[in-house]
Amino acid sequence: MQQTLAKLNIVGAGPGSPDYITPAAKKAVQEAQIVFGAERNLQLFRGDIKGETVALTAKNMDTALKSAVELAQKGKNVVLVCTGDPGFSGLLKSVLDRELVKPDQVNVVAGVSSLQVCAARLGMSWDNVRLFSFHEGATMEKKTELASTVKNGKEVMLLPDPKAFPPKKIASYLIKKGVDKKTEVWLCENLTQNNEHITAGTLRDALEFDSQSLCIMVIKPTGKVKTENG
Repeated sequence: MQQTLAKLNIVGAGPGSPDYITPAAKKAVQEAQIVFGAERNLQLFRGDIKGETVALTAKNMDTALKSAVELAQKGKNVVLVCTGDPGFSGLLKSVLDRELVKPDQVNVVAGVSSLQVCAARLGMSWDNVRLFSFHEGATMEKKTELASTVKNGKEVMLLPDPKAFPPKKIASYLIKKGVDKKTEVWLCENLTQNNEHITAGTLRDALEFDSQSLCIMVIKPTGKVKTENG
């Protein structure tokens, strides 16, 4: 008889503040025998972790994810904790892309995404907003799609690549592609954390933006978005 893979738990830790961790996420972590996650995420659950921990880094990602799956196969209760929601630029994609498990072999505990918080902070309804993530690289195809989307008047929320494609490079690229320099933009950094900061300006202003690694860029070709300060 073919062995059934135990569910691998992938848990969203929210955007960074303990206040945004869901009770479901806490419960999953409390019941886990082994918790994998970036150090900052493990710290968020330091009062809930009862079992072992394994710190995820860029260098050990491949081996750690494979190990997590193997442990689940052996019947261990394994949790992978990731920032925000696992389904957007999170560990769910990392696991599925590596073909380590099938979608029906994971139990995903949804988390509060930084995108949700960003929309809330700016008073945005984001039903029709176009979402982009450049966390895994800024391919020419994706950059071209971004420029086309903005030029067509569509609002955009995106996760920049802090090194290869940060907000200032995004602004420069869009301007070179013919997007109006007066297009409104917002940079929302470290949302829900003590050093949260929101900068409003135009694409021209964004050429000078120095951004944090945890940030969201909002581009609004037409109309206005209100901020908490008015």
